Amino acid sequence: MPDPDDGRAAPAATDAFLAAWLGSPDAPQRAALERVLEDIAAAVGAAWPSAPPHLAGFWAELARCIPDGIDDDGLAAAVSRVHAVELHLAFACRQGHAGALGRFDREYVATLGAAIGRVDASAAFVEEIKQRLRTKLLVADDSGPPKLAHYTGQGELATWVRVVAVREALSSVRAERRRALASDDELFALEASATGPELGALKQQYRTQFAAAFSAALAELDPAERNLLRLHYLHGLSIDELGGLLRIHRSSAARRIVKTREALLAGTRRTLQLQLALGRREFDQLMGLVASRLDLSIERFLATKGGEAGAPEPSGEPQDGTQ
Repeated sequence: MPDPDDGRAAPAATDAFLAAWLGSPDAPQRAALERVLEDIAAAVGAAWPSAPPHLAGFWAELARCIPDGIDDDGLAAAVSRVHAVELHLAFACRQGHAGALGRFDREYVATLGAAIGRVDASAAFVEEIKQRLRTKLLVADDSGPPKLAHYTGQGELATWVRVVAVREALSSVRAERRRALASDDELFALEASATGPELGALKQQYRTQFAAAFSAALAELDPAERNLLRLHYLHGLSIDELGGLLRIHRSSAARRIVKTREALLAGTRRTLQLQLALGRREFDQLMGLVASRLDLSIERFLATKGGEAGAPEPSGEPQDGTQ
């Protein structure tokens, strides 16, 4: 009897697949599925110098990863589209196979320096994100199984891991910025005491109105403008990086930033003029303070809003086909 883990599609492979598949393919459909599984077994076997690990248990995993909406007639074609060699590696990693874990680290985690470096190129940051990624992807916690269980082979594993890594890096940067911004109340109080009692009183008295006006002005920007601010202030992209991303000259990127900041300040000014009963001198003093703190205010409000006013950033794990 063939060893079910010897890299060949033993007759039991189709049975193991169909035991997890909620369907009843007829004879021709089963024959087509058997041919696809034989090809997959050959490809997985070729990826390992010796017998591929945990192959007997892999067929049920493969069945569970077929997208919803596939019927028996389309089953063989759907299975053939799965990145089965990479799905098998992910499955073997989740089973704790040492060789699979080593290969995954060498080929998919150790190579992430450039992707993580687009967020922060420092060696310490890159290594920290890699380590956090190893834990997140490979270690179960109280919330459920390792995140690698979310990979279903519907896209390239390298792309999927890269998306997770970049999201982890961005999340780390945001968390650090939020910690820095958490001390902004104390900074505000220090500024108030340093600028004299009259001006300090203005700051403290109208903080709530300013927050509402600034948030409203931020929401009035169009999505492209908010995204520009998010990339520049929250994610830290330079003018040159923004130009490359938007495929425009750096001077055009700089002008867009300036124009968007001016629109944000003007919107805040309009709202405050309608709401505050201040003399011209006091109002101009207040707006001078707003303008002097504009960059910090943008960063703080974007961080509070999750990156974009009125529209929280997508959360959760990437879909397999994310590019």
